[in-house]
Amino acid sequence: MKRMYSGAPLFILFLPVFVSVLHAYVGPGAGFGIVTSFMVILNAVLVSLLSLLLWPLNLAVRVLKRRRRKRKAVADRVVVLGLDGFSPEIAAELMEAGELPNLSYLSESGVLMELGTTCPGISPVAWSTFQTGVNPGKHGIFDFLAPDRKRYMALLSSVRTARVEKRRRFLPFARSRTVTEVKLLRRSTPFWNLLGKYGLRSIVLRVPITYPPEPLDGHILSGMCVPDLRGTQGSYTLFTENPPGAPITGGLWSPLTRSDDDTWTSVLPGPVDGNGVETTVNLKLSRSGGNFVLSVGEAVLTLVPGILSHWVELSFGNRGKMKCITKFNLDPGEDGSPRLYATALNIDPYSPSLPISHPVYFSKYIAGLQGPFATLGLAEDTWALNNGVIPEEIFLQQAWSIFDERRKMFFDALKRNGKGLVTCVFDTSDRIQHMFWSRGFGEGTPIREMYRKMDILVGDTLKRIKRNDMLIVMSDHGFTSFHGCVDLNRWLVEKGYMVLEEGISTVETAFKGVDWSRTRAWSMGLAGIMLNLKGREARGIVDPGPEAEEILAEITAGLLEIRDESGKRVVSSVYRSEEVYSGPYAEEAPDLIVGTSRGYRVGWNCVTGGVGDRVTYPNNKHWNGDHCHDHLLVPGILACNMKLADDPPDIVDIAPTILDALGMVPPSYMDGKSLLAKAGVR
Repeated sequence: MKRMYSGAPLFILFLPVFVSVLHAYVGPGAGFGIVTSFMVILNAVLVSLLSLLLWPLNLAVRVLKRRRRKRKAVADRVVVLGLDGFSPEIAAELMEAGELPNLSYLSESGVLMELGTTCPGISPVAWSTFQTGVNPGKHGIFDFLAPDRKRYMALLSSVRTARVEKRRRFLPFARSRTVTEVKLLRRSTPFWNLLGKYGLRSIVLRVPITYPPEPLDGHILSGMCVPDLRGTQGSYTLFTENPPGAPITGGLWSPLTRSDDDTWTSVLPGPVDGNGVETTVNLKLSRSGGNFVLSVGEAVLTLVPGILSHWVELSFGNRGKMKCITKFNLDPGEDGSPRLYATALNIDPYSPSLPISHPVYFSKYIAGLQGPFATLGLAEDTWALNNGVIPEEIFLQQAWSIFDERRKMFFDALKRNGKGLVTCVFDTSDRIQHMFWSRGFGEGTPIREMYRKMDILVGDTLKRIKRNDMLIVMSDHGFTSFHGCVDLNRWLVEKGYMVLEEGISTVETAFKGVDWSRTRAWSMGLAGIMLNLKGREARGIVDPGPEAEEILAEITAGLLEIRDESGKRVVSSVYRSEEVYSGPYAEEAPDLIVGTSRGYRVGWNCVTGGVGDRVTYPNNKHWNGDHCHDHLLVPGILACNMKLADDPPDIVDIAPTILDALGMVPPSYMDGKSLLAKAGVR
C-alpha cells in the first residue's frame, strides 16, 4: 500500500534541535551496510523527546552563546545559494543580453565576479574547501578517487565503508558481531560547526562531501557520495527481452520474460541482505491501449511513453526492512518489445536504511512536508543518457524534478531558520552542462534555459531574504568543452615510465597487467600522476630525492609537449603538489596535478587505472562538457548583496567571510581571508 505523506508529527515540525545525535564520473562503488529502520526511528523519537524537554534551558544557553561573539555582526543570517558549475563566462554573456535580471541586480547593488576554484577544479575538492576554509592539504580531498598505494587501487576519496568486528561491552563471553561502519574522510572542521559554539543554528542542504552527516547545531541533509540502496554511487536498471550487446556501464540488466503478446514479467534486483543473498522485487508489465500498467512490489502504476513516472516506494528483504524509492520510464519499442528503465534505488527519506541527515529524522520531516525526494548523491542519471537507455527528454524531466524538490526544501529552510546559516547546493546546473555542452548556449538550448531558470531562483531567493541577511550566490567551478580524451597512462607507457607485463598491450581497468617491478609512474583519477616511490608504494622502485625529482621534471616537460592532430597543446599546466598544497595531508596528494587545456580531459578508462591504445582520442559520449581541466580555465562565480573586496576572491575565502559577517573571528588555521575585511567593512 502506498504511504500517504501527509506531514510530520507536530513535535518534529516545531522542534528546535539542540541535542546532537563517481559513478557519473568514474563508475559505481562504495558499498554500505543496511541498519534497521526501527533503530533509526527509535533514536529519532528519543532525541526529539529529550530536545523538547530541554527546550527552555537550551534557549537560554543559546542567547548566552551569542553574546560571546567578539565582533559586531554585519548580518543576522547568511544565505548561501550554491549553483554547481555555474560559469561566469556564460553568465556575463547572458547578462549583457538582458536575460539574467536578478544576477544583474546583484552585480549593480552588491558584487558579481569570478571566484577562483581549487587545484584541480573538481567538485569534491572545491566544496570541501568551501566548507572548511582550508586548502586540500588540510582537508585531504584531492579528487573523486584516492590511490591505495599499497594495492594500486582506486578508492572513493571522501567515504570509507568497512566491515568490522564489534564485541558487546560488559559481556565478556558474548560473541562478537560484524557491523558496517561508514566514515567521512574529509578532515578539518566545516565552518557551520563553529557557528554552533556561538548559539547560531545552521540548515545545510545537499552540500557535497557531507556524507555520512556529522552532528551540528541545526539540520543537515547529505549530498554528493550518498549511495543508493544497492551500495553503489548510482546504478539504474534496464529491462528488455534481449540482452544488451555490450556490458552496461553504470547500470544493471534484468530480462523481461514475455508471458503473452501483452504481458511481461521480471525482477528488480535490490541490495544484498545480511546473509549475502541478493534481494529482489517481482515486476509485471502489461500493455493497456497505448500505455502500459506496471505492477512492482505492492505498487501499481500506469506508464505513459515519454513521461517519467512519480516516485514509487519499494521494500526489499525479510519483512521489507530495506526501503527505497525509484522512478520508471517506458519505451514501447518499434518492434513491439518494450524497454523499461528504473532509476537508481534511492534511499527512502521517510524510512532511511542508514542516516542521510542529522538529526536522523530531518529527512523524514522533509518527506512529510513535501513528499519523497531524491537522496542519491549524484541523482541525475547521466550514465543512462550516455548509454542511450533514456532519451534527452526523460533526462531533463528527471533533472528538473530534482531541482523542484531541492527548491521546496530550500525555501522551507529560509522560513524556519531566521538567524545563523542556510545553505543549499543545486546540482542541475552542473548536470545539464555536462550532458549538453556541445549544443552551445544559443536560443532554445537546454543550457540557456537552465541559466534563465537559475536566475529566476536567485530572484525568488531575493524575495525571501530580510534586510539584515547576507546573500551569497556562488559556484564551485565553471565549465568548458570536453571533446577529446588524453590517456595519461598510455603516454606513460609510450615514454617508458609505465611498463606492462609481457603480452599485454592495453589494460581495461585497475592496473591489471602493469609490471610494477619496472614501472616508475602511474596515473589514477581525473588529474593525478604518482611516482612508484620506494617506501610509499608497495612495490616502489623510485628512490626519493634526486631520482624522483629528475623523473618529475621529465614528466612535466613531456606532458606539456603533447599535441593533438591539429597541433593544439593538450596539457595546459602541470603543478607540483608542494606548490599548491600545504598542511598535514599534503603528502597524500598526487605528485603531479595535470591541468588539461580547454576541450581535453583525462580519458574514461585512465581514471580507474586503465591503459588504452592511444594517447589522445575523441570523446564520443553524451557527457561532453566538464571542469576537470586546468583550474585557471574554469573559475566559479561569486555574487553578493553586500560589497566585498575587489581583489580576486577564491573559494577558500567564503568560510572566513561568512564567519566574519556573523560576528566571529575566523580561526587562524583557515587559509582564506574575509572578503568583508578586505573591502573595508570591518
